[in-house]
Amino acid sequence: MRFIRSRSLIVNLFLLFAVIIFLLQPLEWQITLPNEFWIRQAALFVVWIGIFQVVSRVLVPGYLFKNKQPAFFGLLVGSIILSLFLVKAVELFINYNESMSTIFPKSHKKSPYSIDPIVTFTTILITGVSASVEIVKKWYTDSESRLLLEKDKTASELLFLKAQINPHFFFNTLNNIYSLSRIDSNKAGDAIYTLSHMMRYVLYDTNKDTTISKEVKFISDYIKLMQLRLTEKVVLIFDKPEVNVDHVIAPMLLLPFVENAFKHGLSSTENTKIMISISTSETAVVLEVRNTIVQQQSQNMEESNGIGLINTKRRLDLMYPGKYELDIRPNAPENEYFVRLKLIV
Repeated sequence: MRFIRSRSLIVNLFLLFAVIIFLLQPLEWQITLPNEFWIRQAALFVVWIGIFQVVSRVLVPGYLFKNKQPAFFGLLVGSIILSLFLVKAVELFINYNESMSTIFPKSHKKSPYSIDPIVTFTTILITGVSASVEIVKKWYTDSESRLLLEKDKTASELLFLKAQINPHFFFNTLNNIYSLSRIDSNKAGDAIYTLSHMMRYVLYDTNKDTTISKEVKFISDYIKLMQLRLTEKVVLIFDKPEVNVDHVIAPMLLLPFVENAFKHGLSSTENTKIMISISTSETAVVLEVRNTIVQQQSQNMEESNGIGLINTKRRLDLMYPGKYELDIRPNAPENEYFVRLKLIV
């Protein structure tokens, strides 16, 4: 908004300067002009500035922007006619034509009531410029307002989605710790300690963008926590990246895909495998997750784990529009569920 006001002020000052230059241009003539000429120039200056202000401050916002177009155009034409009438009234009052005829006898022998075409054209031009400036200013203002509203809406939606993801994750994790506490209290204590570090990350590091190294550490803690209750029937492979470029990314964006693998890839009766790989390059971060499809848990991913994954997709659309690739294959070869996410950073 401040930018629009400054641009509007610059345009107004430029037009004022242009009008002054136009009216003072006769100073370059190699003749002495009578006082009546300068009185008429001063009258033109006042009339033109007046009609500019009337159009920009009264007619355009009061009629054009309120969908009163007939009244606007009628008053606009009336303002032009009134301006020309005022200028002509000043000319008649000071005997402008008679004074100028002594210097320009040919051009000022016409009727004193005739309208100067240059004055008419300039008056119409100034009214048009005045209206155009206000229309463009309103367009910029409306565009900026729409962008701000969209930005606020996006920020609010991201906060809402993030608020849904975090409690969803902790709900599942606390359930796991509760189950573990009934089997091995020492392991449950280790899990609570690990979870406290994760909570610190969520509370203090996810209010803004984070780095891939912090996100990998968070996922490592999550996997460590999940390993406390894995059986021998589960093969877990976690390929940590060597972070050469510590890219800035949105927090809690990779976890839902990892969490989904544990939620639907574990079984107490079947041999299963979970493979997690995170890699980085100069321009991208790639996450790949594979997990065995357990038959009794083979429901659709978005039906059984809807909050985390649906919201993560929505966050990707909001924060990385056109800058991510998400490949989900619910029926990959070898009875696997496959997810590949590539972030262009």
